[in-house]
Amino acid sequence: MGKTFYFIEMSNFDLTENEFFTSQQLTLDSTKKDADPLTYLKIVDANFYKGYMRLEGLHESIDKTPRRLAGDLEYLTQSIVGGDKPFDCYFNPDNNILIMNTSKHNVIGLQRRLIKNFPKTFVPQQGELDFKYLLNNLSNSRIIGSWFNNIQGKVNAIGLFGERVNLDDIFKYYNDLGKLSAITVEWLLEDVDQPLNIMFTKKFGVVLNSTWDKKNDLDFLIKIQPLLFEPETSIL
Repeated sequence: MGKTFYFIEMSNFDLTENEFFTSQQLTLDSTKKDADPLTYLKIVDANFYKGYMRLEGLHESIDKTPRRLAGDLEYLTQSIVGGDKPFDCYFNPDNNILIMNTSKHNVIGLQRRLIKNFPKTFVPQQGELDFKYLLNNLSNSRIIGSWFNNIQGKVNAIGLFGERVNLDDIFKYYNDLGKLSAITVEWLLEDVDQPLNIMFTKKFGVVLNSTWDKKNDLDFLIKIQPLLFEPETSIL
């Protein structure tokens, strides 16, 4: 099972109170109206590893799927989900990089809600991964998969797979037609028996198919970070 991480470059990330915590209304007694969805980021280890603090994140959202509670005949038109699924985040105040280990849905939703609630103290930079420079720096790597979207044709997305797929003419053809949205790279690493597949996505996402612990994950993410934010520096 892949582990997904998203890199977010922060213009401001002021954790003066050691947390960002959205306000939440209390559920009224004798009603079936849920409290407001909750979002937070809070420090759980200020000196976790190599200059990074570890935070716990949580993002609740509204699910409008009708459902009912056990033993209750009345259906609820919506409910709040995600409150039982906290996730890890890492932040380095020296480079202002926030790394979130969660889904794209949580990454986008958490940012939107914290920007709304903390417009001066939570300020992420907006942008997308520059695949042109990334591919230049991965010229000696095996790229075994790619996805394109926003294609003007009968389909919205195309996936290409195979050894060094980026060298095929079909890759250039679809890259000219649409927009490259993800690539998968195969790397052979020291002390690892099997090749490791890493996917890079346009929202600065990195998917690792590894069984590493949290610190080993962070070690690898620190190593590849220049590929995302300093594309002209080749490190692999």
